[in-house]
Amino acid sequence: MRILVTGGLGFIGAHLVAELGQNNDVDILDGFDLNYVGFQYIHRGSRGLEKINEIELKHRTHNLKYRLDLIRGKVREIHRSNSYQMLPVHKQYDLIINCGALSEAILSKHFPEFTTDSIVTGLQEIKNTYGDTPVLHISSSMVYGTWEGLINEQYSLGAVDHYGDCKIKAETICSEKDVILRPIHVYGMGDGKFSIWMNLERQIAIKKPFLIEAASCIYIEDFVLAIKNILDNWNPGIYNISYSFVRSARAIESVYTKSFDWEEKLGPTGKPRGLLDSQKLLKTFDFEFKYKDYESTIKDYYNKYVYYSQK
Repeated sequence: MRILVTGGLGFIGAHLVAELGQNNDVDILDGFDLNYVGFQYIHRGSRGLEKINEIELKHRTHNLKYRLDLIRGKVREIHRSNSYQMLPVHKQYDLIINCGALSEAILSKHFPEFTTDSIVTGLQEIKNTYGDTPVLHISSSMVYGTWEGLINEQYSLGAVDHYGDCKIKAETICSEKDVILRPIHVYGMGDGKFSIWMNLERQIAIKKPFLIEAASCIYIEDFVLAIKNILDNWNPGIYNISYSFVRSARAIESVYTKSFDWEEKLGPTGKPRGLLDSQKLLKTFDFEFKYKDYESTIKDYYNKYVYYSQK
């Protein structure tokens, strides 16, 4: 299969390319560089936008190298461009996986035009260029805004910020041939924008508690597993993708070698978020997630982090 992955140098995109590139012809379209806004800045909650510090720069550079190592040898071509108008129009693809977006939702209020361009305009350019080619579009749970309890794909949309609004608009561009995934908090090795270990090191250094939102999540390994099953059994539609459990600081305590204080926090919406129901996804594509609890994902994540840190 010939596949174009937009945002293929990013966290999710690189993992997909690494897996799909083993048995498919994969191209990447990505405009990432070290001046990319999601690489240079971080949001400090009430303190607003700040440049990343030395600890964060180390982690982000480290995780970028990891992503580049992942895709090495798995890609036919990398098309570097800051504009979707530079799509490889001379190519024909069997599938397009659209991972292109601003990497951190909360940054959207500081970079609204970039957010619109990367999420909405980008997908429209893809559709204009490749017509009937099926798209697997990575949307977001941010289309729901805030909610309580367990919700499925029928829950009403109600974005609370520009990022969520753009994700809703992008979904309307998709056709009945496409698959739309709505994940919440994808995490794992290579997540350079807001990695667990970066946050831990920073908070320990400044003697502040580690903050964690007790919300739904999905480990990158199971995210990729889901997409492999989708490609093998293509069935257009909208699907939530999330575990039935939530994040836990105690799970992180069980693997991290240093002691730390922690507090629960609210998510990017400023309000609590409930759980996403992924039963439609699991039943439609007839598979199960590999990991059954948060602690097992954290153990695997930490082991990879330690191994790669020592290379």
